[in-house]
Amino acid sequence: TACIGRKITMTPPLIRLPFRLIIWGAICLQSTVGKNELPHSNGSNNDCDGTNDCHAQDTTTTANAVNSAGDGPMPSCTSSSTQTTETKPLTTSDNSKQNNREQKWKWDPNSKSHPCNIHRISHSELLRLYGDVGGVPNLYPYPLVIYDDDNNNSGKSAEEFVNRTTLENLPSNFPPNFHVTLTGSDSLSSHRRTIPLTQYLHEVISANNNTGTTLPNQLGNETWYLFGETFSNEWDAFLQHYTLPSCQSCTPLHRLENKVALSFGVGNVGSGVQWHLHGPGFSETIHGRKHWVLYPPEERPEYDLDYASRHWMENTYPLLEDWNEDGVDLGMEKKKHDEFARGWKKKRGINGSMQGGEKTRKISYEGRVAERGPSGKKPWECTIHRGEMIYFPDQWHHATINLEKYTVFVSSFTTEHEG
Repeated sequence: TACIGRKITMTPPLIRLPFRLIIWGAICLQSTVGKNELPHSNGSNNDCDGTNDCHAQDTTTTANAVNSAGDGPMPSCTSSSTQTTETKPLTTSDNSKQNNREQKWKWDPNSKSHPCNIHRISHSELLRLYGDVGGVPNLYPYPLVIYDDDNNNSGKSAEEFVNRTTLENLPSNFPPNFHVTLTGSDSLSSHRRTIPLTQYLHEVISANNNTGTTLPNQLGNETWYLFGETFSNEWDAFLQHYTLPSCQSCTPLHRLENKVALSFGVGNVGSGVQWHLHGPGFSETIHGRKHWVLYPPEERPEYDLDYASRHWMENTYPLLEDWNEDGVDLGMEKKKHDEFARGWKKKRGINGSMQGGEKTRKISYEGRVAERGPSGKKPWECTIHRGEMIYFPDQWHHATINLEKYTVFVSSFTTEHEG
């Protein structure tokens, strides 16, 4: 069975192994194990991170395939054939470099004025509205961008983590010659590559003639990306220094019981994960900038799964209709968040418990959602700057594009239930 955008049903008893499957489901991992014939790579060639629960699979797909949601747990990716492939570093040929230097792209990742139509809220305002449950309520139905302000008490620990994760300091958090497992950036993350962390950081910065750029015409399975393969003991110890988001399912107890899974990522300009979907969570930008595009569960975008997300931004995004700025779209967006906040307070008692066994209902998308995405509207989108984070709702389609030469982020995958 192909691992394509399967719906993940998350329940409290989940432990570390299912959480790894959650993130694998997020990027539809179907690996082809290759022998890395790289001058500086002496790490293992195992798929995943040394386990045998997701082996190489020879899968035939079509270019216009899309993610599909399903019920139940992730299927096991059993091996049907193992191939030996020669992987390539983050560079293109000399001719391709020359052509790309002369190319003017339709969607410029270096722009400082990308639109943001996602509701933004300060950390202190978030706690004012939902502080009785610690922050973002379970299964909040819309994307949120949360930005820091002076009232955030986690500022010191956050700054310490920023210092730990600079380009110069990051390798010092791990043993000498520490190896990382990279995945391809195509929709199926169909290749693996294990190399030293220092080598990957060098390739990120020096890609495409030292521009630190991933181009839209690079095939996703030749574009290597550190994300989703950070589950070793070394990564666990390192991520203990990260402060969890403020949310109902992000308490110290959730962390102690392994009900929050953390993933660390590093990319350069134009890198990112192609369209996919999974359960809810957060992603915080630690260094650089990261652009997010999202569609609701019922609006599946069309894309070429052989390429990374920048290919979609270059070839499909410019053809879509802008959001209406006269209030029909953006005004309704804010109105829905306000309605949810009023309903939340109304349905909760003085002690913060639900009254009469009622459950918080999801916001209705109404008819306007049917006009998004494949039928012509641009997606929900926003650039997440350093110190900001995005909340991505359950089963929303999304893709990401890093905008700086050294972009670092941490994603928190949560277990959320209504009530």
